[in-house]
Amino acid sequence: FDFAPSLDAHIKGAKLVVSHAGAGSILETLRARRPLLVVVNERLQENHQVELARGLAKDDYLAWCVPATFLVSLQ
Repeated sequence: FDFAPSLDAHIKGAKLVVSHAGAGSILETLRARRPLLVVVNERLQENHQVELARGLAKDDYLAWCVPATFLVSLQ
């Protein structure tokens, strides 16, 4: 969708949020208590996205995947 000054209403109304693994997006979704699937950009150097996603998934805050496994993870 087009630019929105805030995603809060969209997140709160969602049954599932699919996002990149940026800390801000993750925190905003977790605050709204919505299920979250993050898609990690595996091509980044010093990939903090993988570290963050793994750590939060370990404690069942979210699920994560890479683009190649997105459809399987979505199921």
